[in-house]
Amino acid sequence: MTVKIDAGVLGIKTPIEVKESNRNFQKILVIQKTMLKVEALPDDVSDVEALDASMQVNEEMIKFLVDILRLNEKQTDALWDLTTEETADLIGTVIMQIQHQEPKEVAQAQEKAAQEDANLTESEKK
Repeated sequence: MTVKIDAGVLGIKTPIEVKESNRNFQKILVIQKTMLKVEALPDDVSDVEALDASMQVNEEMIKFLVDILRLNEKQTDALWDLTTEETADLIGTVIMQIQHQEPKEVAQAQEKAAQEDANLTESEKK
């Protein structure tokens, strides 16, 4: 089975078909774990360490999209020219479509997690 990803933001006119394979699902899990590493950095991390982690995540996000969408050089250049928000939106679209998640469900889960996090004490957050 495949899903069709709208990559119009990259200048691609027709949707890209992506297989719903174990290989692609594993790629999604890896990029999600990578992105969580930055979110999980402690508050007392140095600026250099935070920048290093952010640079690594940005690079991995680009590699993920190039790989899973099978982008050519021109499309990859277009990807590098996107904003970080546009890139994150595209990754979110890919993940949601392959995992068959509805945007509304994801938003509700994120809101619930944020509320639970807000209720934790500082020591519980660490």
